[in-house]
Amino acid sequence: MLPEACTPRLAPAADVNHHLLGRALDGRDAGRLRRDCLDRLSRTLSETRADTVILSYEDFAVQRPGLCVPSVLADIFARHDFGMDVALVVKPQAEQLTSAYALRTQLIAEPRTFEEFVRREGSSGRYDYVARLEPWRRAAEGRVVALPVRDLCSEAPLLVRLVESLGLYARLGPLLSPDDLTYRTNRSAGPVAVEASRRLHGLGLHRMTTGRHPRRLGHLLDDLAQARGLDAEPFRGNAPNALAKVEAGHGPANERLAAICWGRGWDAVVARVPMRPPNELAGRPIPPEIEAQVDRLVTEMTARVAFRTPPAWLRRLDGIVERGVERIADLAGRPAWRVR
Repeated sequence: MLPEACTPRLAPAADVNHHLLGRALDGRDAGRLRRDCLDRLSRTLSETRADTVILSYEDFAVQRPGLCVPSVLADIFARHDFGMDVALVVKPQAEQLTSAYALRTQLIAEPRTFEEFVRREGSSGRYDYVARLEPWRRAAEGRVVALPVRDLCSEAPLLVRLVESLGLYARLGPLLSPDDLTYRTNRSAGPVAVEASRRLHGLGLHRMTTGRHPRRLGHLLDDLAQARGLDAEPFRGNAPNALAKVEAGHGPANERLAAICWGRGWDAVVARVPMRPPNELAGRPIPPEIEAQVDRLVTEMTARVAFRTPPAWLRRLDGIVERGVERIADLAGRPAWRVR
């Protein structure tokens, strides 16, 4: 199924993608958009001659239970004679936290150091994979698979393993070219872009994202850094003790997931990325030449988007208001970032 088949009518034409469907379903957008999405999905299912439909959205796994997204989708599929199978892609929580932090910096949404982020967010239910999978397992009547990003038991690319696990390889395998198997999008930010993003957040640039896809600012920042030959390697945060605590905390849940989905232990299936030294710039002295590059990125970004830095008193006030709103949303269980 093409993502545009389920995109709300009110969505900007340039932003047609699975992201908008997911946002409408998980409560971050207006109820009218949610109803519109579900109506369009139902209509598409009634009109299609396809016998297989694929919906893909990373945050399907982390919506509020009260929204009942798994059962809502299962019911819609069932009304049109489709069953529902679920595939969950997982990687060790330490790696997922690094990816999450880099993503937030691409949204110009993260002022904290990586260690501060891990200490605050690492205990979130977002990283309890077995709990996240359970409502989908119930809705799919047990038809679920979990795939590690890197599998100790298979050298096949993730895409191959994914279509195999869903029983689609006989149909899709012959169509997969070498380019398909190596294709990557949304490249992770590097250390210079991450530090520049933190500083731009402090200036209030993230408040310019209203009415546009916020990741565009981050992509512009990444492009500027890479055009100067910076950030040849992706960001690696410096929080070894905090990450060790997170992994220990989620260890029992990982083992339960492994037992349910693989019948083996987590460490017998999930391969880890080789450890490399952190390259985070925050929290340590920055060499003058790198400091100059960060400052240059900040200056060029503000010029490119015609951003005028608000006075310090207004930035402080806005920061207080934002933190208050985030705290209230957190206590209310809103689907912003933390998951209960």
